[in-house]
Amino acid sequence: MKNKNLILGLVFLCLIVIAGFGGYLIGLKSSGRTFSDATYRESSSDSRAGSAQGSIVIEELKAALNKNPKDAALLLRLADAYFESTQFNEAVIYYKKSLELKPDEAYVYNNIGLSLHYLGNPAEGIKYVDMALKKDPMQQRIWLTKGFIFAYGLGDLDGAKGAWEKAAALNPDSQVGKAAAGYLEKIKSGASAVPAR
Repeated sequence: MKNKNLILGLVFLCLIVIAGFGGYLIGLKSSGRTFSDATYRESSSDSRAGSAQGSIVIEELKAALNKNPKDAALLLRLADAYFESTQFNEAVIYYKKSLELKPDEAYVYNNIGLSLHYLGNPAEGIKYVDMALKKDPMQQRIWLTKGFIFAYGLGDLDGAKGAWEKAAALNPDSQVGKAAAGYLEKIKSGASAVPAR
């Protein structure tokens, strides 16, 4: 019984991570930002080819950045490429560098928060998500991220519920709103046995 619960918890966690990353991509699209075409192609190929393609994109962006180190857009694209390739330490570094040039970009604080969560530091991640919400409290994706970190980083279902309710209320018909409603439904059904940190 214990093993069955552990397996169910791990399956649920995997689904949440996939949904969270899907919400991240949806948020990029809704904010007008997208990954490069090469990064989109990466997700449709096998993992080794995708990893190689991601490395190529990162190297190209780093070379371009060497020529123009104060280009905030390049810094952000490089941070996104690192995030996409799950190199979260590097993603945080370049997101922070982009904030030095453009400190009012709420979604960058959100991405730092999510990266810190994946690095095992959800408490610090929530601080950045809260900074993002101070910049743009109407950004649905940031509320979705906050709920995700509360639930799966901090084990705080009440905090997660409040954040997801806010995300769903902002636009219930959007993909992010529907994702938040899905998380809320899992809480109501008791299916969200939050894994230990």
